[in-house]
Amino acid sequence: MILRSALRAGRGLRRVPLVQLIVEHGEPYRAPHRFATDTRDVEESSAVLNWWGVTPTGHGYQLRAYSAAPARVRGEKPLDCADAVAMVDEEIRRMKKMRVFWTAQQTFMEYLHVTRGLSFSDAEHISKHSPAFVSKLLNQVKDAIKDPVEGDEAVFRSKVKTREMRDERATNALQRLFRYYPINEFEPFFESIGFKPSEYESFLPQDLMFLSDDETLLENYHVLCNYGVMRTKIGGIYRDAGEVFSFGDGVLASKLRAIEDLGFSKTTVIKLVTCCPAVLTRGPLAELKIIKWLDDIGIQRDWIGQFLSIKKSYNWRKMVEVPQFFTELGFDKEGIGKLIRQRPDFLLDGSGKVLFRAVAIMLKAGSGKEDLFNLFMDFPDVQARSFARNIQSVILFLTGIDVSEEDIKKFVVANASMLGSARVKKANSILTYLNVGKKRLWKIIMEEPRELMKYALGLKVNRLPPCDRTEKSLKEKVIFLKNIGFEEGSDDMNKALKAFRGKGDELQDRFDFLVKIGFEPKDVSNMIKVAPQVLNQKIHVLESKISFLLNETSYPLSALVGYPAFLSFTIERTKARFLMYNWLQERGLVPPNFALSTLLACSEKRFFNYLVLKHEKGPEVWEKLKKEVAADKSVHCTSDDLA
Repeated sequence: MILRSALRAGRGLRRVPLVQLIVEHGEPYRAPHRFATDTRDVEESSAVLNWWGVTPTGHGYQLRAYSAAPARVRGEKPLDCADAVAMVDEEIRRMKKMRVFWTAQQTFMEYLHVTRGLSFSDAEHISKHSPAFVSKLLNQVKDAIKDPVEGDEAVFRSKVKTREMRDERATNALQRLFRYYPINEFEPFFESIGFKPSEYESFLPQDLMFLSDDETLLENYHVLCNYGVMRTKIGGIYRDAGEVFSFGDGVLASKLRAIEDLGFSKTTVIKLVTCCPAVLTRGPLAELKIIKWLDDIGIQRDWIGQFLSIKKSYNWRKMVEVPQFFTELGFDKEGIGKLIRQRPDFLLDGSGKVLFRAVAIMLKAGSGKEDLFNLFMDFPDVQARSFARNIQSVILFLTGIDVSEEDIKKFVVANASMLGSARVKKANSILTYLNVGKKRLWKIIMEEPRELMKYALGLKVNRLPPCDRTEKSLKEKVIFLKNIGFEEGSDDMNKALKAFRGKGDELQDRFDFLVKIGFEPKDVSNMIKVAPQVLNQKIHVLESKISFLLNETSYPLSALVGYPAFLSFTIERTKARFLMYNWLQERGLVPPNFALSTLLACSEKRFFNYLVLKHEKGPEVWEKLKKEVAADKSVHCTSDDLA
């Protein structure tokens, strides 16, 4: 049964670390973006690409020398197939704003309506909703459209007259093309009903060119249009249930009426056949097994139509598992009906997949059958997708403050309904804002779980009241700062107190260490005024960073007096950037002794554009250096190194 299978899956998941499950399964049901990668995509788009100056080179695309598009920066990779197709889409949108494109559409519509005998509505829709095909037509006559070289009288011609002459040339050129080179009308037809040029090739008939030759196709197409199905959505029906367009006279109309007779409104029928065309071929009762369950739990059949979207697809057979699951969990029919009325996304979001993903997370946390029953009896006022994401954020938050996995499980199971109601902020930002230790924060949350909801996204975080231990630590910090030359109550002292995390005696030890390695006491005081966060690091971390500066770079110790924030950056960031800088310096591309702030303070993007791109092999070397530094665990600075 479904519940037992879920529980068995949950027991299997318990062997996987909880955080690993969250990271590996975050937002898994988002449909991946489709990239055109096969050769057919390239062939279909090449004709359109030629129109605005993009030439295929090998497996990528490169701008031609005379293209109006911006030149590629040295070191930047050539366009791949996906980028090229995206570029085609963008240029098609641009061309649709051009007057010549509008003229081509008008000429094409007149050809389909007047010459080929299609109805005006069909001809108009096909011409206006097949931009890639119209672009291909323009590409075939582009030489005839160009403005001819004329004499001085052209200087005195108005812009309106010039446009009219260009439109006339385009119209005449396309009319000649249609007259002597008949087009395959199925190509623009398939594009107009929702296919992309790279998709419809396999659906093109082998022995037909004109739509009027396939009367059955047009008849069933008109039945769907007259019923109210959007023309641009008919392509999905053709793709998933092509046999619908082979139905004989009156068959399709009778099937649509049969679905209505089951208790569905016309609007719901349109949504059903659009998102689930199989109801027209397999039969509605065979495909929509959920109907029986809706009847049993007291929900009218047409109720579901208001939540359907023609932009999504649904697995109706899989959907049946949702009410089966609630039945095995212990809900009666009335309870299931009430639950699904309140949460239709349980049934429709991912056809139940999103719901079962939330259940899997709770099973991983240690929930049993009774815990799940209680959770759904008091489910928060959010969708199942949001509930799963919110629980994930809580687990990651508690992991970030070093709570054990066993304690996380107990906490999540005991407070699941509350924790799933909102998404909490990241642990680092809360710790920094509250200026509080991890142990104290966990103690507060454990004593009053609702405190965690105060750290939800979008809410203002209020600082915690000071405790006795905190006041004692604050006094130690004030004494330490006064001893090294800070004035009590000054802006410098307030800035340092907000940044400090360590205890007073720890701060003194780190100060003494910096003096011991060669700094003057007054210099260390000035360094702390500029970057007080330097003293938040343990001595061995400070030692490793200073050692790197002295032994692996050409900078002296005195450079840190001018830029003490150097000690705040991770060793990975520092090492990777200096290695890249040294590589460029060896090739004479950068001067020696760059300011430390120039190398470290800038963002990753600015560093890449300002330095890495100075050499054509820079991006490749930069990625290699970052991987090497990341793999070097001996110099990896973890969060445990902070006080």
